[in-house]
Amino acid sequence: MLSDYFKQKDGFNRLFLLLKKKYESLGRYSGTIVVKNITEKEAIAFSNFFGKRLQAKANFQTSFAEIEKKLKQTKYADFTWDSLFYMYFGYAVMPKKQIAENEKQEEAEFFQQVINKIEKPFSDLLQDIVENKDPIYQILLKRYHKEKEKLKLDLIQIFHLLYVLEEIVPTSLPMLASITGNPHFLDFKTQNSTLFLKLMAKFYQEKEPKKTEEKIKFLEQHKIYVDTLSNYAVTYLLKSENLMVEGFRHQLEPLNLSLKNLEKIKHLDTESKNVYVFENPSILTALLSLQVPIVITSGNPNYIVYLVLEKLINSGNNIYYNGDFDPEGLLIASALKKRFSNIKLFCYETFDYEKSCSFNSISDSRLKKMESIEDIELLEMKRVILEKKLAGYQEKNIKRIEQFIRRNENKSISS
Repeated sequence: MLSDYFKQKDGFNRLFLLLKKKYESLGRYSGTIVVKNITEKEAIAFSNFFGKRLQAKANFQTSFAEIEKKLKQTKYADFTWDSLFYMYFGYAVMPKKQIAENEKQEEAEFFQQVINKIEKPFSDLLQDIVENKDPIYQILLKRYHKEKEKLKLDLIQIFHLLYVLEEIVPTSLPMLASITGNPHFLDFKTQNSTLFLKLMAKFYQEKEPKKTEEKIKFLEQHKIYVDTLSNYAVTYLLKSENLMVEGFRHQLEPLNLSLKNLEKIKHLDTESKNVYVFENPSILTALLSLQVPIVITSGNPNYIVYLVLEKLINSGNNIYYNGDFDPEGLLIASALKKRFSNIKLFCYETFDYEKSCSFNSISDSRLKKMESIEDIELLEMKRVILEKKLAGYQEKNIKRIEQFIRRNENKSISS
């Protein structure tokens, strides 16, 4: 065989590698190549084949046409470059352009297979991502080139989770993930979790969450909780058809309502129709003797806090909120106002800030967080905090808070 001749003779390897590279680049068997600084073995091999006297360390130039001319004079006159390359290298050599086209075709077939296994409207979503070369598509391509079969299975499972989501919420993230057979399938910082959140944000046309806090809040807004037991709201003196809620109310005891509890509670209400919402748990202890309905957010409200407030508002309750005078506190107040337009802020005067002011300075990076606050009721407090750069805390303003609640309750009774 012709290929055996070239493989068995020492000195042809570099020549064939250069011929292969030229063909892959041009896509045709033409053009010249140069073997630089040829070795002793190469000089002998080339001299015998081409009928030229060549010396080692010289540069040797030849072409496809010259090699063909020499072979036409032998018993291998009917050879083809395709078969010679295949037998010499052990595989079909293809031009780079053809390889790229084949790869594109394989990619298209891969994603079409996935699309065919996904329920609508999510199959349309993936189709759109692929056709428009969405940034998500570039992420998928990276995984495709590393682990295409695993990616196929993961994609089908992720889209199935999005498809069944509306039927099973509220739920916890591990319970949702367990549909795949692996409760850790959507654990944060995994590839599947990142992809799930990207696709979910894309489908609902929302901003993709990046930080852990943002991810938790984003999921909670869609009734997916990282943990249904640790996701809770501290409540006091709420009433309900639920015997547990009633038991704590009659015993004048605070109740930590978890999402698991809330699944069994249809309605939440109060006797006075006034609910006071605070940021810090310590405020509840200070106000227990007033015996008024209270909800504690414990910092940034998690999803259950919003659910509790929704149930209370649906029962006709007035909601009053008071929080710390710092960027985080104002952001909580702003978020609550955006969610519940009829919520009332109280003790948010400059006087309240001065009474509660501490010596704890606020960094510029924290102050920058307040840029997004536009609520008219918070603008003055925002200005004061930016000017003073000191935090104010609810606990230091407890007397003013008590006075407001007493006046408000007396007003409600008289009316």
